[in-house]
Amino acid sequence: MQLDPAVWGTVFPELRAAAGSAQTRPVVGFRVNRIRFIGNRRSLALTGIGPRTYFWEPGRNIAVCCRPLGAFGEPVHEAPAPGCGCGLYACHDLGALHYFPTPDHQFVLTGVAGSGTVRIHQRGWRAQFARIVAFSNEMPERNSFGFFGRTKVRGHRVIGEATVEALAKKYQVPVVPLAELPDLMRAAGDFVEGA
Repeated sequence: MQLDPAVWGTVFPELRAAAGSAQTRPVVGFRVNRIRFIGNRRSLALTGIGPRTYFWEPGRNIAVCCRPLGAFGEPVHEAPAPGCGCGLYACHDLGALHYFPTPDHQFVLTGVAGSGTVRIHQRGWRAQFARIVAFSNEMPERNSFGFFGRTKVRGHRVIGEATVEALAKKYQVPVVPLAELPDLMRAAGDFVEGA
């Protein structure tokens, strides 16, 4: 069986045409994930921050709606649906991350690429499919408000070397300083402009 890259290229990135083609590239963004250690710290997993959390897997992740079956008299739907909060989330830029609680050693900054159905919002997006493309060994720290009220950020180290190595091994993606993360992400997709 042969899959049509025009139809399936956003689901299976390996089917995409060579760089420079007219095909749609994934949208990229930033997110903060909680590091959860499992089994006396023998392995780890990345989850979201909220009460309804999602465990991120290496490679492609598929969004599902976690709303109770038939809530508000509506049928369950594919994520991300309009009028619902379902989907795999990311922020457009590092400045938007100041809405999250102050991170500690249990959090890591990830660069993600979203594809399939993508809903664009003011501070970020939510996608049907997403994959982690890189980690930063630093977390953004709010520094000051720049021109037009945009938050400027600077990095500071928050996770230990053993955790960095475990993340790189499990997810098979690079771990880079905060300043290098946006450039590495541009190789995986496009940032939303003008959001």
